[in-house]
Amino acid sequence: MSTIITWTKEAEISFNENIEYLIKSWDNFTINKFLDRVDAVIEIIRENPRAYPLHKKENIHKCVINKHLSLYYRIVDKHRIDLLTFWNSHQNLDRLKIM
Repeated sequence: MSTIITWTKEAEISFNENIEYLIKSWDNFTINKFLDRVDAVIEIIRENPRAYPLHKKENIHKCVINKHLSLYYRIVDKHRIDLLTFWNSHQNLDRLKIM
C-alpha cells in the first residue's frame, strides 16, 4: 500500500498564497521550477518520510523547498502523511502555528 499525502487546509492556503506571489512577481519559468521542486519534495517525502529533519515539535518535519520557503509535515502513520503548511522565511517564525 502506498503512502497517502494529505494536504491540510492550511497547506492549501499557504501554497496558493505562494503561487499567487510568484504569478505577480516572477516569470513562468520560475513558477514551473517551483512547482517541479514541490512535486519532487512531495515524492521524496512519500518514499522516505523521515528524509527531512524533525522540527522542534514532536513528529513534525521541516523540508526546505528553497531559501525562502519551507514545508512542514507530519507523519501520521506508515500509510499517511499530512502536509501542514508552506512557511515563507520572511514571516516571523514566532507566528508559526503547526499542530
